Order: sequence, then C-alpha cells, then structure tokens
Amino acid sequence: MQPPPRKVKESQQMKVVFSEQLNKLQTKQHLDTELLEEIRSFSKHRTSIEKEYGQVSKHDLF
Repeated sequence: MQPPPRKVKESQQMKVVFSEQLNKLQTKQHLDTELLEEIRSFSKHRTSIEKEYGQVSKHDLF
C-alpha cells in the first residue's frame, strides 16, 4: 500500500497553523479587551475626581 498523498500532510499542517493563528488572535483580543476596560475604569475614576474638584473649587469661590 502506498502512503497517502503529500497534500494530506500539508492540509494538516495548515490546520495547525490556522489553529495557532486563531489562538494568537483570541489572546490579542482578550488583552485588548482588558486594556479597554482599564482605560474605561481610569476615565471614570478621573471624571469622578475632576467633578469632585470642580464642586470644591466652586464652593471656595463663594
């Protein structure tokens, strides 16, 4: 019996490559999502501090 054609090996190699690429993209997406959440949290906190500062400054003027 002859071994299967070489294309089968190439096809399996491509599946492995695509799987690795997909994993890398999913990891990148997860990290990007975490970064955006950190930016959102920072922005909310900063806004809260600026709002509080604005209220204190307003009371000091009068």
